[in-house]
Amino acid sequence: MNLGMLQRSFLRYRNAKNRLPYEAFLRHVDAHGDAWKATQREVAEWWEARGAAGLDLRIVDRGTLRVSCALKDAVVEIDGKELRSLPFSLPVSSSVPPGAIEIGYHCASMNQDFAREIFGHLGYGHVASTYLDDVADVRMAALEPLLARLRETANVHGRYGEDDVASLRAAIRAAHASRGLPELRLWTLPQRDGRPYRVCVSPRFDVDRAIVNMPLIHELEGRYGMRSTAYLRPCGPFYGAREIKRYARSIGGGGGEIALRGEFVATSRRFGDEIKAAAGEKQLLERIAGREVAGVCMRGGEPGGNFSANTRAAIETARFKYETTHRNGFFHPLHLPSGMKPMRTLSIGGHCADLDVEPGPDFQRELEKSLVDGFEQAAAAGGVFVPVLHPLFFDFVRYLSRMRWPWSV
Repeated sequence: MNLGMLQRSFLRYRNAKNRLPYEAFLRHVDAHGDAWKATQREVAEWWEARGAAGLDLRIVDRGTLRVSCALKDAVVEIDGKELRSLPFSLPVSSSVPPGAIEIGYHCASMNQDFAREIFGHLGYGHVASTYLDDVADVRMAALEPLLARLRETANVHGRYGEDDVASLRAAIRAAHASRGLPELRLWTLPQRDGRPYRVCVSPRFDVDRAIVNMPLIHELEGRYGMRSTAYLRPCGPFYGAREIKRYARSIGGGGGEIALRGEFVATSRRFGDEIKAAAGEKQLLERIAGREVAGVCMRGGEPGGNFSANTRAAIETARFKYETTHRNGFFHPLHLPSGMKPMRTLSIGGHCADLDVEPGPDFQRELEKSLVDGFEQAAAAGGVFVPVLHPLFFDFVRYLSRMRWPWSV
């Protein structure tokens, strides 16, 4: 028996109290004024639409550039500084000829899908692939090494390298300049009533045990207009179909989102293999909750791990729209590589977690600081902040008074 682990668990249950730090964090977010409070499904839907969209750049009169986009609520970033709602006009050199402006890049055919993903990820959907390298604004010799490094970093770390992103943006900025234009790209977040959001907050709750505490959390969130995503275990030992149905009814159609806490290795014996387990768990949760399940996050598992060489393929085959498994410290969602192509499933990175905070007497102060610091970092990046919390630590006594023993589920 590991006495150190037992002692740490005792301190965790005694000192880890999330409610007051989370409420303080919600007040901080509310005071920001330009924070988008969204579920992870809403984040994924926006990010996919943004990645598929492109700006329409057109010289309508000599010296005047007209910028528009079909994407609703889109915002444009100009030269990495100014944000403007669409459509709008900009003064440019009168030497730029009238008509549509097309900016292009060229890369090897095997890299086309990944190049399209990274250009969309960065908001440059208007920069399109060209058939010939000699007519491209971003040439193959400069682009191919960057794509290789971006793919390698994403495979290893679940994120893009900041230096490589900066280098690619510099190349695209130079391509705009060669056409007499400022750097233009779709901003990472939407706008509300003409005012761009500067940061997004999308809390993730890993409901491993205390589903009975989720209504209390949503009641707290409701005071500040926060919307979160709860990851449930349809095959777990600590609550069952009755509790999931009760929770689904309590949030109705707009109070929050239900996603899957995946345990594909642990349930593969029940369903046949991990690929079938992914689809089986998803369908089971959808049937119990009475709603579509779009997202998944893998859990550590009891007693072993739930990650294997088949995990990515299982998530992809089950057609999840997004996953939030990777704690990559990256504030911008992306499609991770699968071979030479990007995955269909969007990856939304998770950030600071209550389990990362030392369970000492200063736990509440340290957790609040961790949440606020993470939020401010995401705001500086114009990104999506996903705090990872466990409802068990919001009211441990309430959980104990209402818990169901595993053999009764």
